[in-house]
Amino acid sequence: MCGHLDLGGQVGDGQLAGTLEGMEEPQPAVIGEISRFLHEVTDMTREMPNALFRIGGISSIAAGVLMTAGFALHPAGEEPTFGTHPLWVPAHGLLWLAFTVALLGWTALYAAQASRAGSLGVAAFTVIVLGTSFASWIFSSDVTFVPVIAARHPALFKEIFTTGHVVIGIASVLSWVLGNVLFGISVVRAKVFPRWAGLLLVLGTVVIPIAYLAGLSVRVVGIGGAVAGAGQVWLGYALLRAIGPRTIPEPSSI
Repeated sequence: MCGHLDLGGQVGDGQLAGTLEGMEEPQPAVIGEISRFLHEVTDMTREMPNALFRIGGISSIAAGVLMTAGFALHPAGEEPTFGTHPLWVPAHGLLWLAFTVALLGWTALYAAQASRAGSLGVAAFTVIVLGTSFASWIFSSDVTFVPVIAARHPALFKEIFTTGHVVIGIASVLSWVLGNVLFGISVVRAKVFPRWAGLLLVLGTVVIPIAYLAGLSVRVVGIGGAVAGAGQVWLGYALLRAIGPRTIPEPSSI
C-alpha cells in the first residue's frame, strides 16, 4: 500500500472513506482492522471525558463540604499561638484537603464549559489553579510545624513571620480569591452551569478577605467559606447530573 494514514485524532467513517480512496486496492481485512481500531479510539475518547467529569464533580462536592467543615471547626483566632488548640490541626487539615481535592474539580468544571467560557475561562482556570496551589501551602504549614512551634517555642514566630513571609502569604490568598471570583464570573457568562452557583462562589469568596481586613470574627470568615463551598457543591452536582448520554452539560437557564 502507498500513502499515509494519520490515526492520531478522532476519525469518522466519512473521513476514513476519503482517506481510503487514495490507497491502491485496499484489502478488505485491512479496512476492517482499521475500522475496528478507529471505533476503539472513538469509544475511548467518549469515555475519558465522562470519567474526568465524574471524578471532577465528586471532587468539587467534596471540596465544598470539606472547606465548610474546616471553617466551622476553626478556633476563634487565626494567630499561630492558637496552634495548641485541639481543633487547630483538624480544621486546617480539612482546609488543606479541600484545596487539594478542589484542583480536580476545577479542571473538570473548566473542561465542561471551555468551549463557551472563552478567554475569560482560560484566565480564570489558570489563576484558580495557581491560586489554590499557592494557598494550599499555608494550610500545610498550619498542620505540620505551627502546632509544634506554638507548643515548644512560641517566640520563634516573630523570627519566622518576616515581611517577605507575610507578603507571600497575602499574595497566595489573594490569588486564590481572584481565581474564585474570575471562575465564578466565567460560570455566569458561559451559561453552562447554573449561574447562581457561580454567584455563590464569587460572593462567598469576597466575604473572606473583607472579613479579615475588617477584623471581623473568624465565624464571619466561616460564613463566607460556607457560601463559596455551597457554590462548589452546586457546580459539582450540576456536572454529575449532566453525565449520561451527554458528555458536556447543556447551557443552563437557571
